[in-house]
Amino acid sequence: MFVKQNSILMNPIKQQIAKLATVATNTIKEHAQEPPKYVLSSLRSFPSLKPTTFQPIPSSLLNTPIRRDLLWKAVIFDADNARVGSSNPKARNQMGYSNKKLAPQKGTGNARVGDRGSPTRHDGGVALARNAPNFHQTELPTKVYNKAVRIALSDAYRNGKIFLIKDDELDLPTNDDIAIKMFLRKFEISNKKLLFITNGLKENLLKATEFNSKKIDVAEKEGVKVKDLLKADKIFIELKSLQYFQDIYGEN
Repeated sequence: MFVKQNSILMNPIKQQIAKLATVATNTIKEHAQEPPKYVLSSLRSFPSLKPTTFQPIPSSLLNTPIRRDLLWKAVIFDADNARVGSSNPKARNQMGYSNKKLAPQKGTGNARVGDRGSPTRHDGGVALARNAPNFHQTELPTKVYNKAVRIALSDAYRNGKIFLIKDDELDLPTNDDIAIKMFLRKFEISNKKLLFITNGLKENLLKATEFNSKKIDVAEKEGVKVKDLLKADKIFIELKSLQYFQDIYGEN
């Protein structure tokens, strides 16, 4: 009788514990399904790179999962659009030769021959020649390219390559290359590929980096491509430039 009465008293307690456990588990699960909407990035001064404050950046811009297939498509798209297509071979009618056959059609015992400009001759024209400029542009959906930009920025952020600079500070006080050389030596990045993304024309920075244009690229925000973001070992970008990327390439 005692055991039976005790079990009857314990049933409501067990039911309450099970109910509370279920509610707690569901609450944790619901919050776990919500990814963070922002990531924090240090806002720095230039050229000291001293952090001054934290800047919240939308996760869609700096925390997009990697998609190598989209990056590949975007890089090919940029490369195709950059092709000049300057080859200009001469066709058979542009060689300046006569259109008369070099030998009669029959009676010689040899194979048939055409005119002097025939592509079959060593000094003839080029078959199916195209005149410059030749356009090699390909097409890519805008949403795909925009996502590729976000993926490239996110990968650089996760690997510590992005340095967010305060507005109007991404410049040097002089256009002498000694200023940028001191900056490179101080942070031990002389052998790194650097990308400076500015909000406008920075004449001093542009002039000072001319000595090493193969490794240092200074570009305004409108001219930055996916391949530029992927090639860079360090990216120095102004806050307004990053906000521009959010406006142009962000999720709608």
